[in-house]
Amino acid sequence: MTAYRLHADFDRDGRLTARPGEWARRQAPPGALVRANLDSDARRLPTAVTPGEPVRLDRELPVKTAGDDEPAGLLVEEVTAAPGPLFVVLRGADALRCAVVDATGRRLAGAGTGDRVRFRLPVAPFPRRLALEAVDLPAAPSAATVLSGPAPALPGGRVTVWLERDDPAGTVVEDEVLFTLSPLVLIGNAGALERLYMCQVTADDPARPLDDNGPAVAEVRAALQPLGVAPTLIPMEAHGGDSWIQDQYQLAFTETPDGPLRVLLHTPRTRSDAARGVVAPNLGSVVTGHFPSRNLGVCQSFWDRELTITSPDGTTGRLGFAGSDRALVIMIRVKMLRRQLMESIARIGTDVELNTTVALFGDATVEFFRARNELSALAGRLKQVARSAAERPDSPWFKQHDRLGRLVQNAEKQVEDVRREIPVPQGAPQLRLRLPAVGRLPQQEFLMSEAEVGRLEKRLQQWHSSHNFGGNIEVGPPHAKAPAGVVVVGNQTTPQPDGSTATDMDPELLAFLRGQAQGRQRTLEVDTSWLDVGHVDEVLAFVPDLRDPQSQKGAVLRSSPFVALRLIEAARQEFMAGLSPGELTRYKNWLPTPRTRLTYEGANPVTHLLRGMQWLHQHEKGQLLPIEPPEIYLSMAALYRVLIGPIQNSPLPLPDSPWRPSTPSLPAGISIFELDHFRDGTNEDLEDPEPAGPRTGPDGASIPAKGQLTETEEKLTTEYGAIPILKLPVVFDDRSALAEQTAAFTPNLANLQVAAPWLLVPRPHGPRMDVEAAVRVLRAVAEQVGDVKAARFTPQWLRSRGLDRTVHWARPGSIAGELAGDDAEKLTSAFRDGWPKDSDRGEIRQEIVRANPGAFDSRGFLRGSAWRKLQIPERKVDLFEAWTEAVADRIGYRVSWVEAWYYHVRLGSIHCGTNVLRSAPTGLQWWR
Repeated sequence: MTAYRLHADFDRDGRLTARPGEWARRQAPPGALVRANLDSDARRLPTAVTPGEPVRLDRELPVKTAGDDEPAGLLVEEVTAAPGPLFVVLRGADALRCAVVDATGRRLAGAGTGDRVRFRLPVAPFPRRLALEAVDLPAAPSAATVLSGPAPALPGGRVTVWLERDDPAGTVVEDEVLFTLSPLVLIGNAGALERLYMCQVTADDPARPLDDNGPAVAEVRAALQPLGVAPTLIPMEAHGGDSWIQDQYQLAFTETPDGPLRVLLHTPRTRSDAARGVVAPNLGSVVTGHFPSRNLGVCQSFWDRELTITSPDGTTGRLGFAGSDRALVIMIRVKMLRRQLMESIARIGTDVELNTTVALFGDATVEFFRARNELSALAGRLKQVARSAAERPDSPWFKQHDRLGRLVQNAEKQVEDVRREIPVPQGAPQLRLRLPAVGRLPQQEFLMSEAEVGRLEKRLQQWHSSHNFGGNIEVGPPHAKAPAGVVVVGNQTTPQPDGSTATDMDPELLAFLRGQAQGRQRTLEVDTSWLDVGHVDEVLAFVPDLRDPQSQKGAVLRSSPFVALRLIEAARQEFMAGLSPGELTRYKNWLPTPRTRLTYEGANPVTHLLRGMQWLHQHEKGQLLPIEPPEIYLSMAALYRVLIGPIQNSPLPLPDSPWRPSTPSLPAGISIFELDHFRDGTNEDLEDPEPAGPRTGPDGASIPAKGQLTETEEKLTTEYGAIPILKLPVVFDDRSALAEQTAAFTPNLANLQVAAPWLLVPRPHGPRMDVEAAVRVLRAVAEQVGDVKAARFTPQWLRSRGLDRTVHWARPGSIAGELAGDDAEKLTSAFRDGWPKDSDRGEIRQEIVRANPGAFDSRGFLRGSAWRKLQIPERKVDLFEAWTEAVADRIGYRVSWVEAWYYHVRLGSIHCGTNVLRSAPTGLQWWR
């Protein structure tokens, strides 16, 4: 007969009663439940974000506060007296993630190794009150890994608790009970919006309008005002130049019968903005310094990791996660330099010269050690190709010796800097990696063999993959086999020559997400490797259906080049139908000429896409990843330069060099004919219903398997069965010749934020037409696609939704193009195609000025330095906006358009630039 018993809430009713019926269930799975102690119960969540030190989590306190409600109660009952001290023993893979707390709140000292830890109980009257504290989540990764050793085993969520007594005759197990660590359940878009976070990025220099997200902040604030929710802005001094708050954390909760605890999964992301290197502070410090508070925790598991690196002489050094990005920055810089050298060769050389280069040096993705050692030879190859391009009459660079000379000089300087900073010692193949001191991170240096360098590169690529960021983790609605929903991630698993597999997402993060399955949430992987950033939020958004609130499935809003091209083709046909015979002749066999750039002729004119906007070319000192204009723009600018030279009032400059810190304004406006002429077949490939497999394009470049968007839709349908998947028009850029990846060319409408009953959607800057022509175009496409009813599109409905109003955000210096004249004159040039061809230019200018009283001074310049939301009185309908508004209306939403161009030129949009706190779902009770 047992002398002592362990009691806990084994019947999971939220009470510890020590009744016989409760105790009888002590070994029945899942046993008593404990949630990780990841919050800070003594702290309230601040209303504003300010720079500060990391908040100390309750799990780090050696003495628990009276208000700490995460540890699960334990009670030791004496049935009959017996000699010898008592011990609580924790057994299981997660035993080291737990602690035992006495009645005063103090942690007991444990002894043991592996999956067995023993705690001696203090002498006290019975019943003795204790608590079991979990300091981490189930399936969290190991904190320490030896780079050259095997991967640590994945811990589970079960902990067996023994009550042992050291009897004079030997150890006696008095009782054995079961605990389970509550899993993490990710929260989707169905929860009520409590807060929306957004970084405020400002640029005082009027020549740098693309470095300021003021218009986005203003429109998000206006959109949230009817909901009574003000955006919580993260100031520059807190985010350090970062703006991708969506990527920094994923909202979730963990639940026991005592209630839910919301937890932010702090995703493994150390970068400061998508285009910069290591900068302190960044948004990682915001997560740890702002959010931890009562009932809001932070999971730091992926930031607590550490690697042990072994040098050729056997000595070891340690590299923590937070500092490891310094090593990857160096590796990426080398590989990016290699890629830039090869892309420069592809840009200025012939297909034969590029193919010869690839045959000599391999592709752009070779390992770091080889990339470092081949840079000098590759720079020499660029010099040869540049000389040939300057001497070839059919080249856009013919006789451009000075410009190509600067390109080569820049390349050689970059290579020399790398050779100096990453020396290669003589003798055995090895190199010395020097990591600079950054913030509180000390300078470190590692001497590594070629094999150890390869292992480090592979591990750091996994640790810091963009596939690990919050934008690549979306939460779908529940279904019968996944009552807590479906976690959808962008990931592709690829077999390796050695029999192993490689994943886009860090395998430890992927295992962690899969390891939460007992929370009744499934994981679904879709291929996003074809995207430059690789995030699933570039493809889809899960949105609850407000017209059918009883249905938990809602709808999937998906980016669709198919719909975009259908709208553009229908607009082209409508435009052609309104031309006179003479006008029609110029457009039947369209070729790029100055006369046909603006399609404002005939009865049904259609405007440019992306009017008034400009692309960004940025590669500044300390910047890790360069920002380049899209491939479609570069193709168009190169051909116009060859055929007709600079275009009056619409210059299309080509960047001289990927290492030039800034370039003239790069106007983004493009006609529907130009778009069709200068793009490749990427958009058709992405949504092809019959994938044809890998193939080779007309220029010899390899093209990935077709139908990636179709395949994603099929996976969603297989997972959910009948779920509405509604398409939003998005045109994707051409694939880069070397990386074979793409990004949205027009603002990505699927990259939206849900603030019911509103959808915050990036303004698409699509082609515009007169209201009546737009109705005919939209109805024609609705008949083909079926996502919305054709009858929805009427002139009255378009006007009632304000879709016939054109707005443009501007401030002095922000209007695209190297155009002479005042701001009103520049706006007239940018939006000239919104008026008939024979309209007087001066009258158009006056209409714009009159539509914006007080915005312009007497000379036509914008007043002040602040951003202004200007009205362009052309009364035309954006076809992409109208389609999206109709899709939103189908599921009960209105659209609030957000000027997200700041994010778009950096390969993101408004979902990437915002993040939220939502209420946790109620009634899940995953343990039932």
